[in-house]
Amino acid sequence: MKILQILCHPDYDNNNRIANLLANLGEKELRKNNFIDIETLNLYNPECYIPIMDKNMFNYDGKELTKGEQQDKLRQKELLKQWKNAEAIFIYMPLHNFNVVSKFKDYIDNIMIVNETFKCEVETMLGLDNPDKQVTFILTSGGEFDSHIQYVNLDFTVQYVRGILSLLGIEKMKLIRVQGLDLAHNNKDAIVEKSKEELKSWIAEFSKKNN
Repeated sequence: MKILQILCHPDYDNNNRIANLLANLGEKELRKNNFIDIETLNLYNPECYIPIMDKNMFNYDGKELTKGEQQDKLRQKELLKQWKNAEAIFIYMPLHNFNVVSKFKDYIDNIMIVNETFKCEVETMLGLDNPDKQVTFILTSGGEFDSHIQYVNLDFTVQYVRGILSLLGIEKMKLIRVQGLDLAHNNKDAIVEKSKEELKSWIAEFSKKNN
């Protein structure tokens, strides 16, 4: 099984960041369960180039491309192929200003391609991705977004990711929330340990279904 891990923390090489710590644990657990075909895409690593969608990205037809535009188009094709070939995807992300981090939005813009991952029909859109593709979304946050009265209506991140996956035709998303990390009355270490066990348990369940 081809597995794609997408790491989304801006502090991309700091293993003390909870999202990165869980990503390392997740890969370790996957390999322990005999998944060896694992690719990692670390979005904020300077070596990982994600083209930014601007007006030039929509005006390729009928004109000669600059060298930079050619590189962007080639990289977009690489990212699209990598996403489509993956049979399971693990996304590790911190919440930023009540939404996904900007590099992830840039990444999604590169794989949401008409007639590649979805197509437009009369008054609707149809996903073209594999409906059996399993996406696991691990989201870390300082607040508690599924219970706190101020935050429940600001839970844009989960809504956005679920919505995008639905448009692509992907029906399986496992959400693991690691939340309340910055609240004074919470025990951060206990939250992290609980999330580690939840991730291990989920990967064990995932492995039984896919090995």
